Amino acid sequence: MRLKTSPEDFRVRELLEWPEVQDGNFVVHKLHKEKLSTAEALSVLARECKVDRNVIAYAGLKDRQAVTDQFITIERRAVELALPNLKVEPVGTTDRPITSKQSQGNAFTIVVRDLRPPQAAQLRRSLPSLVKTGFPNYFDDQRFGCLRHGQGFAMQSVLYGDFERALQQFIAEPSPVAITGDVKLKQTIQARWGDWETCAKFARGPIYEPLFRHLMDRPNDFRGALEFVPLRQRVIHGFAYQSYLWNRAVSQLLHKGVSSAQRLRIRTLAGDILGWKYLAPEREEKLLAMSTPLYGPDGSGGSPPFRNAMARQLERAGLTRESFLQNEVPGMIWREEPREVFIKPRDVKDVRIEPDDVNPDRVCARLAFSLPRGAYATMLIKRLFAPSWYAHSEGERDDHRPRRTPRVRRYDDDDGRRDTSRRYDDRRDEGRRYDEGRRYDDRRDEGRRYDDRRRD
Repeated sequence: MRLKTSPEDFRVRELLEWPEVQDGNFVVHKLHKEKLSTAEALSVLARECKVDRNVIAYAGLKDRQAVTDQFITIERRAVELALPNLKVEPVGTTDRPITSKQSQGNAFTIVVRDLRPPQAAQLRRSLPSLVKTGFPNYFDDQRFGCLRHGQGFAMQSVLYGDFERALQQFIAEPSPVAITGDVKLKQTIQARWGDWETCAKFARGPIYEPLFRHLMDRPNDFRGALEFVPLRQRVIHGFAYQSYLWNRAVSQLLHKGVSSAQRLRIRTLAGDILGWKYLAPEREEKLLAMSTPLYGPDGSGGSPPFRNAMARQLERAGLTRESFLQNEVPGMIWREEPREVFIKPRDVKDVRIEPDDVNPDRVCARLAFSLPRGAYATMLIKRLFAPSWYAHSEGERDDHRPRRTPRVRRYDDDDGRRDTSRRYDDRRDEGRRYDEGRRYDDRRDEGRRYDDRRRD
């Protein structure tokens, strides 16, 4: 099964309303893009139309490997742009910049390719129960790019107070899937770790130069060096681990509320998580009423059942409230944020099954539906194909833990290379076991990623 064989196979239309104000100071524009992230599209728009990037507002980020329509506002400017992969046109005016709070979600039209007929039949069978009883609002693989690129959770290292390890994960862990020159640079930094003067000669630019200059002046101030990592990267890595813990807490919560016969196994880069085939009405009501926020050390923690599940995940990871307060790094500070655990798709159309013109002897399925803001369409697809929780693939091993990225060795001119690696305490390392005792294996998991490599 494959998603996003081409951008046209994954179409997203933002559902957003704004108060129309005639002669308002903010001009609403429709932005249509292909093979561009939202950030890339806005940079092109700002350059081509000579618009200050700071006066452009948007409600949400849209996939790069997709055809998407979304709305933006530009203060006191109406612009038009027509490029092969980017089109912008004014559609109204309002009295304030648009924000994510105005978004009602997104409408999706998705083509799932390379299906065997039995898989297409499973999709047809699974859709009615999903429409009737919804699915868990998990974060999907897009949130865990740090795992796909072999970095692991740098935020976890920060919370352990291991700032050197966190910095290594940011700047010295070559991606196993990237093909850019950045891989060679990270390999060089990894090989010369601790020899900051040599690293500075190889790694030039506005990011690396001040970082290594800082380390030459303060060789062991890794916490300070982290502040030279771009803020966007720090924020993304912070969110990734926060999302991981939320997924684990929800999965644990559902184990107690979903009967064993109805449990489904949903596979992600960050481990297997539990879904349901059917959900009892009383359980649905409880989930709808339950508060299940992303964890923040100063938050309420949500409803007691979820708060207890999150506390268990923090305990397994060896984290306490003090871990967050004592190891703060700007841009990697968590705040409690609301997130619903239970969602249902809206405006679901009948599935169309037809021959796959890309993959001979296979079929494809065309789906159309809408989801609320923050929900992942790819998670809905995974739910449709999810096997029973107790079903195992042929040849699957019971002991299935993640591969660990080796610590980078410190470089010492007098003694050659000396290994200053520290073993993580097994109790603290639970957060690295992305699947609660089941190892993550790239070779075995290729068929489970829904072709993640195509997403970038």
